[in-house]
Amino acid sequence: MGYFSQRKKHARQKMFMLISLMILALYNFLLLFDSGTEEFFKDLRNIQFHAYLYTLFIVLYTIFHRQIAYTLCAILLVFWNYGSLAQSARIFFNQEPAGFNQLDISYKKGEQTYLPLKEEKNIEHKGKLELSPHLSAAFIDIKQQDKLITLILLDFSKKYEQEFPIAFQNLEKFVLMQNNPVILVGDFGIPSWNILFKTFLNKTGLSVKNRILFTDGKETFSFWFVPSINVLGFDNVGIKKISMQEKQFNIKLGY
Repeated sequence: MGYFSQRKKHARQKMFMLISLMILALYNFLLLFDSGTEEFFKDLRNIQFHAYLYTLFIVLYTIFHRQIAYTLCAILLVFWNYGSLAQSARIFFNQEPAGFNQLDISYKKGEQTYLPLKEEKNIEHKGKLELSPHLSAAFIDIKQQDKLITLILLDFSKKYEQEFPIAFQNLEKFVLMQNNPVILVGDFGIPSWNILFKTFLNKTGLSVKNRILFTDGKETFSFWFVPSINVLGFDNVGIKKISMQEKQFNIKLGY
C-alpha cells in the first residue's frame, strides 16, 4: 500500500474514532437531563448498556491504533457510563447468595396466576395486585424454614407505558407494607437503569440480583432486546442459578 493510501486509511480511522467519541460524549451528556418522564430519554436509556459495550470497543480500537488521547477519552466515558449503570444493575454477574437456604421458583411471561413453586403446601396465601388499569401482579406468601417470604410475579411488557409511574408507585406501597422479605420476578417493561426503576429501587431498598439478560422471555437471546427481565430482593438474597428452558425461567435463590 502506497504512502498516500496509508495516510488516507489512517485519516479514516482517526475520523471514525473522533466521531464515535463525540457521539458517545453527546449521548452521556443528554442523559444528565433525564427526568424520567420524557419518551425521548426513555429510548436513550433503553440502549445505555449497548452504548457502554460500544465504548469498551472504542477503548480497544484506540489502544490497537495507539491513539493515546482518544483512548483516555474513551476510558473516561467507560467509567462514567459504568458508574451510571452500576447504581441499579448487575452488569455481568449474578449476585451470590449470602446464606444456605434455598428457594426454587419459575417464571413465565404473561402467566402470573400459575403456581411458580414445586410444592403447593408451602403457600400460605396468594392474591392479585391491581397496580393500574392495565397492569397487575400476582403475589404469594411462601413459608420457608419457618419464615414467610412474599413472592411477586409481574409482566409489564405489554407497553402500557403511560401507566408505569402509577404502577411502580403502587408496587412500592405494597412492598413497603410487607413485614416479610420480598422477592420480585418479572418483566418490568424498562431496564433497571431507567430513572423510574432506579427511584423504585431506592425507595424500597430492593436491588437487582441477576446479571443483564438479553431476552424477552420468549427468545433465549438477542443483543437488541431491552434487558427488562429482573429478579429483585433485599441484601441477603442471591441467585445460585438462573436458566431459561421452553420459554420459562428456572431460578434457584439462596438467602
